[in-house]
Amino acid sequence: MFSQRANYLIASSLHFRIVQNAARKAAPLLATLLVAITLNTGLSIPASAAPDDISVDSEYGNLKEVVVGVPYFIYPDRVPKWGKELMKILPKDEVAKAIARAGRDSKQIGKYDAMEKENKELIAILEKAGVKVWRPEVLTRGRVAENLGKDYVHYSGLSQQYTRDPFIVIGNNVIENAMGSLYRRCDIFGLQRVFMDRVMGSNARWVSMPIPDYSTMIANGNFDKTGFPVLEGGDVIVLGKKIFVGISQNRTTGSSDLGYQWLKSYLEPQGYDVERVRLADDILHLDVALSIPRPGLMIVCQEVMLDGVPSYFNGWKRIEVSRDETRYLAANGLPIDKDHYIMGYNSRYDNKRIKDALEAYGITVYPIFFGNHTEDGGSIRCSTNPLIRKESDVSSPSK
Repeated sequence: MFSQRANYLIASSLHFRIVQNAARKAAPLLATLLVAITLNTGLSIPASAAPDDISVDSEYGNLKEVVVGVPYFIYPDRVPKWGKELMKILPKDEVAKAIARAGRDSKQIGKYDAMEKENKELIAILEKAGVKVWRPEVLTRGRVAENLGKDYVHYSGLSQQYTRDPFIVIGNNVIENAMGSLYRRCDIFGLQRVFMDRVMGSNARWVSMPIPDYSTMIANGNFDKTGFPVLEGGDVIVLGKKIFVGISQNRTTGSSDLGYQWLKSYLEPQGYDVERVRLADDILHLDVALSIPRPGLMIVCQEVMLDGVPSYFNGWKRIEVSRDETRYLAANGLPIDKDHYIMGYNSRYDNKRIKDALEAYGITVYPIFFGNHTEDGGSIRCSTNPLIRKESDVSSPSK
């Protein structure tokens, strides 16, 4: 079994390197064609038409472009057997809400508009800072059913708000993830237009993980992510060439150990050091328990990290959060740059303690009520996915 998995990972990485090499060989030809078109037609291609290079090399670099989610959800018609394991990641009061909404979508229950109001406040802060914002297409039941079948919609539902998870950007690598959560399989459909408009033709290495056969992950009503390479972006923390990958011990959601191994095999030839962080089974993603507002400073819940805080962070200053605060997304904020931080709060936690601690370090905090998001298990970082973070440009809202 081990050798089969190892061969699978190696073959997948080899496939991507072949595709990348072919793309590099094709680039000079494309450039030659572009020059020929310019010379023969007299058309000029202004330098301003070329967008900045896609690149993300930290959690706190100056944010220049980002994808913000859209609040379309479909709640499953019924809670499947594996749903009991999944529900461990939510507080009990939020579990009750999810069950009560079975079979309906966020528009039907009035939640879409409430969440979009919170999104618009977030987008206003980002745009005031000069950040370009992209949005996914809003999917429909029919579109999802045409791709995955009507039974999938009834059985699993969908969730489009939390754009951090379906893909990751590390350096100039744009990686479409194989999702460990069954109900997140169709997220990527709504992002294809963003990829075609922004990623295709850029400097990015745009690749996709091997897609698992989800039917083999379901047996006797149980769903198990552990036998396949699956990754979700909320588990990935980027700190230069150091990459952390969270692995929740919950078998129904989040990234798997094989997903960590796949990412390690893909990135290490590029000089990256990839390290896993094992998480308790009531924690969805690493970014629920860890945030890096600037170098040398972390917001962290040590209690949910099964092997403790990685030694990489020895000597760093810490703002500690409790397990309960973590489950209500207290640590799930977004740095605009090293001096500005967007933080969500809700009716359970106002996050004033964390806000005050960040401000004591000279960081300006922009709090947003995000309670309609957090009740479904995600906050500010979950709802955003950077395409460009640059250290050289200042990117902060004017006072």
